[in-house]
Amino acid sequence: MEVALVCKVVKRIMYAMATTAKRAWIDGTELRRLFTLMLPLYVANLMGMGMGVIDTIVAGRVGAADLAGVALGNSVTVPIMVACGVILSILGPMISRLRGAGQEGKVGLLLNNGRHLAYWLMLVEFVALFAGSFIFDWVTDEAEVARVARHYVYAVMTCVPASVLLRAVQANFEGYGQTRPAMFCSFGALLLNLPMNYVFAFGWGPIPAMGGVGCGIATSIIHYMMFGGLYGLMYFTGQHGRHARQMWVRRAPEPSVLRRILRLGFPLGMASLCELSFFCVVTLVVAPLGKIAVGAQQVAINVSGVVFMLPLSLGIAASIRAGFHLGAQNKDAFFALVRTAFAFALVQVVFSMAVVILLREPIISLYTDDAGILALAPSLLFLCALYQLPDALQALLCGLLRGCHDTDLITWVNLGSYWLVGFPLCYLLVRTDVLVPAMGPAGAWVSFIVALACAALCFALRFRRTARGLFRPQG
Repeated sequence: MEVALVCKVVKRIMYAMATTAKRAWIDGTELRRLFTLMLPLYVANLMGMGMGVIDTIVAGRVGAADLAGVALGNSVTVPIMVACGVILSILGPMISRLRGAGQEGKVGLLLNNGRHLAYWLMLVEFVALFAGSFIFDWVTDEAEVARVARHYVYAVMTCVPASVLLRAVQANFEGYGQTRPAMFCSFGALLLNLPMNYVFAFGWGPIPAMGGVGCGIATSIIHYMMFGGLYGLMYFTGQHGRHARQMWVRRAPEPSVLRRILRLGFPLGMASLCELSFFCVVTLVVAPLGKIAVGAQQVAINVSGVVFMLPLSLGIAASIRAGFHLGAQNKDAFFALVRTAFAFALVQVVFSMAVVILLREPIISLYTDDAGILALAPSLLFLCALYQLPDALQALLCGLLRGCHDTDLITWVNLGSYWLVGFPLCYLLVRTDVLVPAMGPAGAWVSFIVALACAALCFALRFRRTARGLFRPQG
């Protein structure tokens, strides 16, 4: 009954959008291209999340200490590795813009300089991860949990070169509007992840059982396999082969190109670090409330993460298309893209909200049968559903700004929204009676909604200003 109602609502919205399309709200061609780009990205992002879920499940099978150690280890590795990788993600919109401007011959030079920058990012990652491995003795009194977390980080550190270079190769395909290679690569990695986790966690033949640390070793090996597979596809494909070879040509980096990549990409990396670290710290704010509160919060965050993969993928696809239209100086196509992307985002938000609200109890039962969590989590998922609107808007607007090569403000907006507004509000609502009676985990979700609404509003104002000056007068 509830599923039928969700489908009926979405069908009516899609019909309304299709009718409005005749009045120029939606461009059919742009919608198809967006969807073609977005769907493989969505699948690839879900696969990436699936690998994290498998790591958690396998570590939990080993024991509570290994599960906690892997969770703590990921709280260090994920923000740092994602932030460094996101810096190189700007190569995708940059390549797309070069293609739109008819300057495809410069792609190899861009990738070559991206490789030089990747070496410095590897060094930064190594230092940051090594430094982060020393905090576990401060955040837990259990020596075994700290040991597993520390050695898990050491294991994941070995994949830093592959993870950084993988992002550059993936950006090359994205710049050409080809997102299926990453999807197939992620799917293959997911298939290998489960058996490899079990082999290294529980041992097999000459391989000793390593528990949660083995999950880190499996993660490292899979990253090298993903990089090798995606780079091999790039090298042996006629359209990309010359770029793959130029990427490794021995020549000095060009400071102007390096500065441009870093100027555009660094704010994205810092913005991701601000966002991810905020969500990690909020979990620590909720932790003293007990395992029921933490468990319910974790279920809601996990559901939100799965749903977020769709607006995230739409934002990446929009950044690629925006870069292409700007390179070609096609004003009409650019604004058709903007209208289409926002219309599609609206449909996605309504669908996501309906599913999360109407099916929240069955969703929670997939995670746990704990009575306390089953009682608390539905109210959190209701707030999680409301959270989808500002979340989708900020993801799309951030993607469009990235496609416009306007990334300077993104770091400051995220820093202000999450840490100057979101975190103080979270603490006050979760743990104190200053504003209202302490709300517990629900207060965290109210702070998420407020912080994301602030970010979406700032990005909207910035994009409005940026869009006005994008296209040069003709003639």
